[in-house]
Amino acid sequence: MKKKLQQKHLQKRAVATKQQVQRYVKAIRNKVTGQNQPQSLVKTNRFCLTNIELAFTQREIEKGNKKLEKLIGFKSNELNSDREVRVSLDAAKALIANSLPSTDITTLVTFILNHADFPVSQFIMNVDLSPEVFRDLAILFRKVSKGTSFYLIARAKMIRPNGPIISNLFDSIADEYIATLNVGIGVITYNRKDHLAKTVEAIKAFTTGDYQLVVADDGSKDDTVEWCKQNNVPHTYCANKGVVRNKNRALYYLNEVKKVDVLILLEDDCRPNKENWQKEWVIAALLWGHINYAHKRIIKKEDAVVSGTGSSTLPYLCRLVTGQCTACSKDAMDNIGYLDPRFSGYGAGHVEWTERFIRQGYNGSTEKHWVYPAINTGLNSDDAPTFKNPEQLEKNRALKKKISKDAHKREPWVNTDEENEFLEEIESIKDQ
Repeated sequence: MKKKLQQKHLQKRAVATKQQVQRYVKAIRNKVTGQNQPQSLVKTNRFCLTNIELAFTQREIEKGNKKLEKLIGFKSNELNSDREVRVSLDAAKALIANSLPSTDITTLVTFILNHADFPVSQFIMNVDLSPEVFRDLAILFRKVSKGTSFYLIARAKMIRPNGPIISNLFDSIADEYIATLNVGIGVITYNRKDHLAKTVEAIKAFTTGDYQLVVADDGSKDDTVEWCKQNNVPHTYCANKGVVRNKNRALYYLNEVKKVDVLILLEDDCRPNKENWQKEWVIAALLWGHINYAHKRIIKKEDAVVSGTGSSTLPYLCRLVTGQCTACSKDAMDNIGYLDPRFSGYGAGHVEWTERFIRQGYNGSTEKHWVYPAINTGLNSDDAPTFKNPEQLEKNRALKKKISKDAHKREPWVNTDEENEFLEEIESIKDQ
């Protein structure tokens, strides 16, 4: 009886909080845009000034904000509703830095986002504003740009992780945005059909919404390929070439063939254990570019976790890293490329790949000691036996050190012959 009353009380609180959020959203829209305004502050047609923006810029210039006039590239007497304005990332930062104490920051940032000539996430994730500003902007952009709204509310969530209104908005806005994305899930396997079967079944049971699935099999001698055929799972059919080559097969297929927005790569002994498990992984990949699996053994080790809570908006930063699950955004993947194909067999390849992301400014650190971003939400690992070879591991470690200063972007092949062979392996998936 007591438990039922507690559940009813929690349900009432949840409903009340959602109603509070809805009232707040309506109030913010009315406050900023005005109920009787002919034009919204946020717009879909890019670069031309709205009447509201025109009035705002002229008002700012009249108040003495001469920097604004210079940074947008036009004098006040040249501004009209037909004039196109494009704001660079540097100009966006300068507009914030040189704003007046009386400037309406919400309107200024809306102006920047409306006219941004750069990926808006670069600005949102780095500008220093209050969580209230990010929250209000997320509400304003929600119906116009789900992606922009997502990054804005995520930034508010990072700053105020336990705010009830922000948390509720974050969950609902994230769900709306993720529903528009093409998510890819790859599973790599070698001679572990039973582990693979459990993992694929768990993916199908716990993954919500649409997604692309592929199994990269590294020339298994057991019944892996037959199981994939029987269960209509897209899979490779090729010779054994090692774990790096196999991860690259799954990554390349999802990135280049299926054109996914977010790639999640699982080893066959790491599998989902709760519904909608992929949500946190997709969010973390979008926010940080690249994220790894925080194995429970890593978390328990003394001094292994430097900071973070393990959530998508505040991941752990760990001194150790494992490759049992990795997620990447398409933008980050296109910037960094693939695991280096010069690695052979077990060891170092995944770590070197992760360090390339960090060197290019994605989450993590190279100061004094490498720390790697990681979460562990929604997954469980049963740690199947590995195909570890100590001699091969030492060679890979030596190679990692040797190539540390090479270009950050790598292809999944070394030469033309390897490229042709690799693409034939990818064709084996498409032809099924």
